[in-house]
Amino acid sequence: MGCFEPLPWDEVWVGERALMHPESLATEALCEWGEEAPGQQTDTPTATVHNIVSTSLVYGHPMPINLQQLSSFLPNSSYNRRRFAAITIRMGSPRFTALLFTSGKLVVTGVKSWYECLLASLCMSRLINNTLVNANFHIMNCAVENIVAHSKIPLRENERLDIQALYDANSVECSYQRNMFPCAIYRGLNVPVVLLCFFSGRVVLTGGKTVHDIHRGWDMLWGMVRQFVR
Repeated sequence: MGCFEPLPWDEVWVGERALMHPESLATEALCEWGEEAPGQQTDTPTATVHNIVSTSLVYGHPMPINLQQLSSFLPNSSYNRRRFAAITIRMGSPRFTALLFTSGKLVVTGVKSWYECLLASLCMSRLINNTLVNANFHIMNCAVENIVAHSKIPLRENERLDIQALYDANSVECSYQRNMFPCAIYRGLNVPVVLLCFFSGRVVLTGGKTVHDIHRGWDMLWGMVRQFVR
């Protein structure tokens, strides 16, 4: 889908229905973005999505969007043009954080499914329309840019994930500077995710654009990671 293509009618309908019936959102999100993807290896620790970053375009009139006026009406926002070009808006229901630029570019974070990304974007367009005078804005192309998930390796007593050994064995694909950051960062070739591995056995997966990327990448790398549980 191109950057300036309107959302298909079925996607808009899903988002509008979610605005009217938010209780249906959780059920659909679990079906679409479940913790365990079909075909995931049974011995691979479960990877759970905890944050998604998406982008969309708010288009309409008047343009450019008056962020200063918008911030004056929204107590849950912060805007300092000298420090950052976007207004930061934090919403509680649904819970998300949005960055909105004068160009109409909208960045949403803090959600856990594409449906919630779409819902958050629609909430933002409705908020702008209800706040600014004579405003008429719509949403284009809600696209996921990055998914962050985590997994916990089951460790027995006195076991740990030896990230120093992991780095020594995979120094080309891995970076580790324990004085600066307490984890090893593994970037495998032709793998859709990046791993952040901690001694405690916690693994953070990032870089995927679909849940399938997260589960497939974790399946591909789990065999390598498990060798360093000692």
